[in-house]
Amino acid sequence: MNKNMAFGFGLAALVALGAGCFRNTVSEIELEIPAMKTDACAQAVRGGLERLGISKEGAVFEVRFDVEAGKAWVTYDNVRLGRRNIEVAVRHAGFAVNDLPADEEVRAKLPAECRGNE
Repeated sequence: MNKNMAFGFGLAALVALGAGCFRNTVSEIELEIPAMKTDACAQAVRGGLERLGISKEGAVFEVRFDVEAGKAWVTYDNVRLGRRNIEVAVRHAGFAVNDLPADEEVRAKLPAECRGNE
């Protein structure tokens, strides 16, 4: 095998390995949102997340809710978006989430059933 051919195989192997490093860019985060008690509250949370871009091409791919449990799951592109960005978007929608308190100014504008314990 000559040097050019060996170099070509080596280069191809490096490209293949490099492409594999970015293969899994999808993550899921579970959000604890105690004040999310109704579907209207879930839609307010979704509204906050829509600012990040919910679509197959966006940073957020999918959002699922369990209103009874006060939880949401967000599937997202972890290269374009961090976990904290998602939590902050929910916070700015007026809801306490995981360890972040709600934005009180926005929270005050939510329907009473979405404000939690006042």
